[in-house]
Amino acid sequence: MTDKKYWLTGSFFTMMHRGVDFLLGFIGFMLLVRVFSPEEFGIWVLLITIVSIIDMARNGFIQNGMIKFLVGKEDAIQAKIQTASIWLNTALTLLMVLLLWILARPLEQLLNAEGLADLVKIHSLILPVLIFHTHNMVLMQAKYDFKAYFLAGISKSLPFFLVILFAYLIDSKLSLIELAWYQNLAFLLATFMSMYQVRNYFKLRLKVEKYWLGIIFHFGKFVFGTNLVSMLTNSLDKFLLGALLSPVQVAMANTAGRVMNMVEIPVNSIASISYPKAAEAHDKKQPVLVGEIYEKTLGMMLSLTAPFWLFCIIFAHYIVLLIAGEAYLEAVPFLRIMAFLALIKPFDRQSGVFLDAIGKPFINMIMVFGTFVYGAAFSWFFIKWFGLLGAAYGLVLALLITAIVKHVILNKFIDVSLGKCWIKAIQNYPIMLKTLRDKIKK
Repeated sequence: MTDKKYWLTGSFFTMMHRGVDFLLGFIGFMLLVRVFSPEEFGIWVLLITIVSIIDMARNGFIQNGMIKFLVGKEDAIQAKIQTASIWLNTALTLLMVLLLWILARPLEQLLNAEGLADLVKIHSLILPVLIFHTHNMVLMQAKYDFKAYFLAGISKSLPFFLVILFAYLIDSKLSLIELAWYQNLAFLLATFMSMYQVRNYFKLRLKVEKYWLGIIFHFGKFVFGTNLVSMLTNSLDKFLLGALLSPVQVAMANTAGRVMNMVEIPVNSIASISYPKAAEAHDKKQPVLVGEIYEKTLGMMLSLTAPFWLFCIIFAHYIVLLIAGEAYLEAVPFLRIMAFLALIKPFDRQSGVFLDAIGKPFINMIMVFGTFVYGAAFSWFFIKWFGLLGAAYGLVLALLITAIVKHVILNKFIDVSLGKCWIKAIQNYPIMLKTLRDKIKK
């Protein structure tokens, strides 16, 4: 695959995956806030937050290491790497299932969320099946098969969305327990779909090699820690609001969070296609190229997230009114504060991705852990002082500090310029307008 085709194809299907996932999740959210009370919806948000943390942490444990070591290897070596990854994934999953059953009831009590324990236990039952779905999704990225990645990805979100839509249309009195079981069914269908998509890539050996177990484990443990703590940091507002206030405030924060998830579409999509290229350039001892990829991809992110920030600042009231209704207007000032993440997250995300790509995952993990620690302190203090808005102040301040420090550290290993990133962001606008005009003419 040529470099130009890689970026075009990878960007299109990855952005499509993120976009469709977001759209289905966003419309599903708009339906659920009208089906459940704010308190019930807040409890569901806490479950989804826990599910997301588990998914991101487990994915991080094998993703970057598996991609890094699979690229360019012959089939026999790839089979050894995949076998080691499956073993490690299985061990981590079983540990997670055990922890969920032990912690389900304490979490319910801590977060003032009656019924959360049963929902957590229901989700834990599907985790062993998702071992293969996680593995397959990573394998598609390593093989640059972004079309398969798109199809397998939406096969998880689409069926679950259809359940929510059907329940809303027939005015079904759907319970949270039933919704959790339907979610498990959607995950099962997605696993079958991903198995079909990787049938030509999936290679295992009967015997696992300790060498590859050690290599992937020692690389993945840092990314696992990074992803786990990063997700905990992003979820601080929900957990602290639940513990210090109530699930109603969790629902308010989630309303703004759903809007801010739009930022994750370009940020995560571009990050996922930039990592393999950055890792490859680093392995070939091309530090200048690594820096150029960083500036190019960060510019791509900013050209999309900066206008979004301005839009949220101006139209926050109408956004919340449209997507959630008058019952959630308390989330308007919360959204305006959180909107600043649209300017901060691209720097934080790419500096972390490129620290991983150049073989410095430990530094990235330490920085993310720092964000969690002082983010928790800031959020707790500000929530006590400002209530709901305090959660937003704490998260934005913590992420800003981390983004600055990570960029300074990254600059010690590769030469990158913030000015060039913004220049490339501005240069993207005429390119996007030209592309749009060409599409319209056709």
